[in-house]
Amino acid sequence: MKLIVQIVLGILCNIISFTLNAQHNAEFANMGAVVKVQPGAIISVQGDIHNLGGTLSNDGLVEVQGNLYSDNNFQQRGTGTVRLENNDVNIGERQFISGSYAVRGGSAAIGINDGSFFNLELANTAGIVYLNGTGNIADVRNSVDFLPAAASGTPNRNNIITHDIGLSGAFSYPSNGASYSAVFGVMNPTAGNAAFVNDCIDLGGNNSTTDLGYVIGKLRRAIDPAGGVYGYILGLEPAGTSASRGFQYIHLDFQANSYDVIASYFQQGSVNNAAAGLECSGYLMDIFWGDKHGEWIFDDINNIQGGDYEVKVWPQDPFIPWNGISWAISKDDQFLWPAPDPLHNDCGPTWNGLDRGPFNGFSQFGLVSSNTFLPIELLSLTATPINNQFIRVDWATALEEDVDYFEVQRSLDAINFQTIASRDAVGQSLVNQYYSYDDYNVLPNVEYYYRIKTFDDDASFSHTHIVVASLIPDAPYNAVVIYPNPVSEGSFSIDIKSVNDKKVLVSAFDAIGQLIYTNRIDARQGVNSVSVDASDWPSGAYFIHVSGHDLNEVKELIKSDF
Repeated sequence: MKLIVQIVLGILCNIISFTLNAQHNAEFANMGAVVKVQPGAIISVQGDIHNLGGTLSNDGLVEVQGNLYSDNNFQQRGTGTVRLENNDVNIGERQFISGSYAVRGGSAAIGINDGSFFNLELANTAGIVYLNGTGNIADVRNSVDFLPAAASGTPNRNNIITHDIGLSGAFSYPSNGASYSAVFGVMNPTAGNAAFVNDCIDLGGNNSTTDLGYVIGKLRRAIDPAGGVYGYILGLEPAGTSASRGFQYIHLDFQANSYDVIASYFQQGSVNNAAAGLECSGYLMDIFWGDKHGEWIFDDINNIQGGDYEVKVWPQDPFIPWNGISWAISKDDQFLWPAPDPLHNDCGPTWNGLDRGPFNGFSQFGLVSSNTFLPIELLSLTATPINNQFIRVDWATALEEDVDYFEVQRSLDAINFQTIASRDAVGQSLVNQYYSYDDYNVLPNVEYYYRIKTFDDDASFSHTHIVVASLIPDAPYNAVVIYPNPVSEGSFSIDIKSVNDKKVLVSAFDAIGQLIYTNRIDARQGVNSVSVDASDWPSGAYFIHVSGHDLNEVKELIKSDF
């Protein structure tokens, strides 16, 4: 018997259970009523369900063999389950959810402007449930089950595809996650992956051939302010022979935060032309996998950025020709991390289970690897302010093989580096070797970034990670340095450190106060060096007076014949 039930505005229905024997032409239509499904009750709809306004208070089970439609006025409450299955009619058809079965806003809108499911079970015989429309189409407040008990006879898990196939059903998969039109959400802020039931996560290994039981396209998750681990069980279309297809698992480990809701998708990355970098105690990370495998893209959709987190990945492509002797996670297509935490990373012999952080704010994450073991093992690299006058750069190696020399490089932005000194390497060594350089060309209240560029005998080179140091603000600081002191013959130098351009007068007086030397210079920002010929000065004590705008220092110089 075919039965069409239409509930009109203003009628309150308490439904125990009934069955509608029909296909898509028999609809369950709520035109604005409050519909209650009591605990233990079942609605089995063998056509489509339309929720146009009104409220569904579901504490039981709603089974639908057709499609789900709603509008932005529909509200859904209760702790029951909605199951999409087509084992009686519409067998083999792909079902879809259309409209606004979502929390309309951030987590504060849960239970207020909220058309989301509490539990959603997927048991479609074709193994696919689509989201039709754009933006946030469907959310769950508790869990989504990709393979519920008593499924429709298929052993396969279901996927959610967050893309609009249209009413005609004509469809092609977008090649990148950014092109998927809809978003599926898990608005259960509880940390962990309990909200995903019967998914295909395999943390024990990679190259899984199981590509059912995840979200294809875009996935958003509500984040608890207390933090915790949140998995993103997503990817692109089921695995094929091209790059970045199939399930691609990643999780974020949050500290205390204010992010609220974080969305993600996976897509092919661009070719990376950044300079390779030295990581993992001697491995040159020179292979970027964004264009070979893909990248995970994250977005703080409510722009409430605050709180540190770490990233961990388990890429699952079974057809990617993975290769490399060491692996690490990249951020924003960069091989190396910027200051202030360039050392915090997790490198490993496989791409499985890599970890990196901490981060604050969002962008894209991918993989880098190395096929080259450099003939150097860096033991340490530090930059330390000394007596608030200069910065000492120290580095040590635990292994050197055919190493020629080192360049000390400095930057003001951790991006653009200049060479400021070089040091010969021991070259061949199996024991620790220590090197240093004192950088006097520094000013207070400026952060200086340092790295070491290593050259081998064959002219190949690599860069270390970056360290940063600065002179202590408001601490005693000598703007004038004289050397050598004492001076025995010839000339001596006066270094004048200036934070701005100005005119400076340099004067020299003997022990009885007679002026014996004077020079006016145009000092520039930075270190200005003045050479003074003292070859004709008699032995004794002299006083060097340097004066100018915001500068007035007197230094004693000793002239000696020895």
